[in-house]
Amino acid sequence: MKTLDPQFVRSLFPAFQEPSLADQAFFESAGGSYSCRFVTERLERFYRERKVQPYWAFPASRVGGEEMDEARLRLSGMLGVEPDEVAFGPSTTQNVYVLAQAFRDLLEPGDSIVVTNQDHEANTGAWRRLADAGIEVREWQVDPQTGSLDPETLRPLLKGARLLCFPHCSN
Repeated sequence: MKTLDPQFVRSLFPAFQEPSLADQAFFESAGGSYSCRFVTERLERFYRERKVQPYWAFPASRVGGEEMDEARLRLSGMLGVEPDEVAFGPSTTQNVYVLAQAFRDLLEPGDSIVVTNQDHEANTGAWRRLADAGIEVREWQVDPQTGSLDPETLRPLLKGARLLCFPHCSN
């Protein structure tokens, strides 16, 4: 059996070569994380060579659009969804806000959505603001003894709900 070499993994992340970050562990997956060298190199190239409107006739625009399509295709394959079901944006906070605003026009007063009481404000706040439009916001409570969300306590909240909105993890 092969073992994971932590030094090799750390060597792939430029941030871990920074003296100010030496001897630290980073466990904040929801709030942000350091990118590996391949990502930072690709982003640097994008900002240096392709930071233009995509899909126009000039080379930087054409190639930029092709790279966006490639990224969407690769990510959709990893997620097991169609490429047109993948959207990129500047941050999860902004993406959730935009999504909630899009649903504002699709939901009607009296419709309900479910959020949890453990999510970051960036998720719950975007959905809670829909209450101004008459949308009922139901809260799935974390079990104070276990710190977990019990699916059995979710069942009654789902009756008639149009959306269930919670992230894979919360910071």
